[in-house]
Amino acid sequence: MPMTLENAVAKYLRSGNPAQRTREEYSTTLRTWARWGGGLPLDRLGRKEIREFLDWVYEDAAAQQGRNPGRTANKVRSHLRAVMSWEREQDIVDALPRFPKLKPQRDVAGRHYLTKPEINALYFATHQMKRPRGWSLPYSIGRYWRCALVVFFNYGVDTGTVWRTASFHEPILWRHVFWDRQSPDRQVK
Repeated sequence: MPMTLENAVAKYLRSGNPAQRTREEYSTTLRTWARWGGGLPLDRLGRKEIREFLDWVYEDAAAQQGRNPGRTANKVRSHLRAVMSWEREQDIVDALPRFPKLKPQRDVAGRHYLTKPEINALYFATHQMKRPRGWSLPYSIGRYWRCALVVFFNYGVDTGTVWRTASFHEPILWRHVFWDRQSPDRQVK
């Protein structure tokens, strides 16, 4: 019996136990595949069919006023490639077809990241910050912002990496920042 993409994705997801959001993304890819009319067995899926599908995904995303249709097509491409590579490892298919090149996309979809000169300007601007009304702490508010900028620049917002407490990403909160020589819970911070 030929393997369909739906069966292959189900087996692929069961084999790795991915996060819920990842499962949802693969489900979106399957819905897109069904809308395209992809009833083709995976052993007959070649570069031409993959290219036609990815071109259709790109055009569909652009027609729906998607902000980054290239990113949408590339995400679907990565899902197809991951499932088919897994099938190759499991000896379900003999050979992996050549995949078309990535579609052009905006690397930063709707976000603005600060450049190093902008971060430096922001850092040095904290030295001129005035004391807010009601501020009674011994350290200036600029010192807190400088600390946050340094930590966020070097580590992102990953406290698990900063304090080696967790293997997952947890945002850094102000309650994690202490100015005393020793924090209340010395083992964590």
